Formats: sequence, C-alpha cells, structure tokens
Amino acid sequence: MRTLSVWIDVDSRSGVPIYVQVVEQMRHAIEFGGLGHGERLPTVRRLAGDLAIAPNTIVKAYNELQRMGLVESRPGVGTVVAEGVGEVVRERRVAAIFERLRVLARDAAALGISEDDLWAGLDSEYERIPRDDR
Repeated sequence: MRTLSVWIDVDSRSGVPIYVQVVEQMRHAIEFGGLGHGERLPTVRRLAGDLAIAPNTIVKAYNELQRMGLVESRPGVGTVVAEGVGEVVRERRVAAIFERLRVLARDAAALGISEDDLWAGLDSEYERIPRDDR
C-alpha cells in the first residue's frame, strides 16, 4: 500500500481544524485520481501515528469522508475508497459548476451585461477547448 500520510500535510497553526485538513486533502486525492475506488486507506492508528495527531481526529475525518460518500468501511478490510465514487465526484463537480454559473449570471446582470453577450462569451470560451477534451 502506498503511504498516504506522505501526501497529507497538517498545520496546527492554520486555524483550520486538523480533521478538516485531512478530509480536504483526502477528498482532493480521491477526486483527482490519487486514490482509486476500492483502494485501502491506512488504519486510523497508523495514519494518526504518521501524522502525530490523535486517533479520534482521523476517526472524525474518516466519518466525514464516509458521510460525503467518498469512502466506506468494510468489515475485515478497513476503510476503502467507495465504489461508484466517480459518480459522486462528478455530481459534486457539476453542482459546483452550476453554482459558479449562478454567481456569474448574477454578477453579469449587476454589471449590465446582456444575456446574449453572456452566452456569446460562454460559447467563445467553450470553443477554445480542444474537441478531444469535450
């Protein structure tokens, strides 16, 4: 098993709770392919020891990742990246894009940009994307 703890960097002075730092870094690794579905995560005790933090912090992080649908606990196996995580990640990314579009539309309206001009700008940006990447 790869050593996940080398990917995780916690900063107790950042003001961000350590379990949140762990969650965000693991979420990023899962969403961007650093961890694939079915891949085992380190045990709570091992990761806590590697990061020199309390085991309860890792339990809290793993519970949050499980609540998010990114990992699951399997008896006799441990905590693994969840099956179907690709779809969960896709749904989250689509929702984030539509949220950014809502903000963009409100900002454009506030600046007096017409709907037609906004669509033209979006079409122009979309056309810049190579066909193979669409």
